[in-house]
Amino acid sequence: MEKGNTALSLAVVDENSNGVTAEYEEGDRMIVAPQFGIYSEPNLNDNQMVSFAYVFTEKYLSHCKKLKRYVKITLSNSPIFGTKENKIKLGSSAAATVAVVKALFEANGFDSSTHVETINKISQLAYSAYAKQVAPGYDIATSAFGTSMIYRRYDPSEIRIPASLEDEEIDKSIKESVNEPWEWMKTTPIDFPKQYKLLFFGIKDGNKALKDTTASINEWKRSNAEEYKKIIKTQAKAETKAIDYFLRHRSAGIRKYTHKIREIQQALNQKIGITMKDFEPIEPEPIKNIIEEAEKLEGIVMGKCPGEGGYSRLLFIAKRKFEDISKIAEIGDRQGLKLNHIRLKVL
Repeated sequence: MEKGNTALSLAVVDENSNGVTAEYEEGDRMIVAPQFGIYSEPNLNDNQMVSFAYVFTEKYLSHCKKLKRYVKITLSNSPIFGTKENKIKLGSSAAATVAVVKALFEANGFDSSTHVETINKISQLAYSAYAKQVAPGYDIATSAFGTSMIYRRYDPSEIRIPASLEDEEIDKSIKESVNEPWEWMKTTPIDFPKQYKLLFFGIKDGNKALKDTTASINEWKRSNAEEYKKIIKTQAKAETKAIDYFLRHRSAGIRKYTHKIREIQQALNQKIGITMKDFEPIEPEPIKNIIEEAEKLEGIVMGKCPGEGGYSRLLFIAKRKFEDISKIAEIGDRQGLKLNHIRLKVL
């Protein structure tokens, strides 16, 4: 996702309105997340994403002379996010990052809702520093603001990833990233149309990617900058059209432009696959077949691999009265994939 491009980002929780929560208590610096096997003092060398969120927030509060206490943070995740061994990739990492930042703000006397823009910036920076590359940011922003939205991506140059994990470098990174205005990013809250429902499927053993999709795309982009720019510009126009039709409840338009997006991604897959033989495509052939078969069912508006795609998950927008969920699972069986329907509530 490039600077200024827009995306529809849905905030979801389970049927009981549970997502990722963070509770704090005064005491030793500690992060506990039993579901993902984390029980440690925050440390940038432990390669835990939530540790980056904790340390970067501490650094920011200390810089502002607002760090009053050390706390133990306990994270609780709804089962919809999966386990350490089998993550569903519903945005739990982004949600946990934001939850840690919010908890530290609240523990030090801040109203997190008043400081949501700063919380979003710190979360974006910490997440990017952990990943060693600037993230698209829609999942972080959606978790920070706590609502479904139309998200316009910030300029990646607005985030300065620290050159090292030394205190001086992190302080400089915070000063140049968090304390400066972000001119490009825009978040517009939306209500999910009542005419539709979201159907989300996890795929059993679907996290076995041969190569990280995003890294492969970025590698190809570096060698084919102009061609990539044209492709993404065309895709961005189709994304904008699809979002517009979605908000206006125009099913035919949603399907038409979602197909256009998928066609563009499939063409990009083919180009990257020529030079990278182990590339994990955004929409693998079995997933493509499932979508095409499912879209023949009455009431299915469109299907898509969300995020970076691959074999981890699959979503459909369906008309409100659609109930033939088992038929989609049967289509998955015929493609050799076990689809697990995960019931979600859209915020």
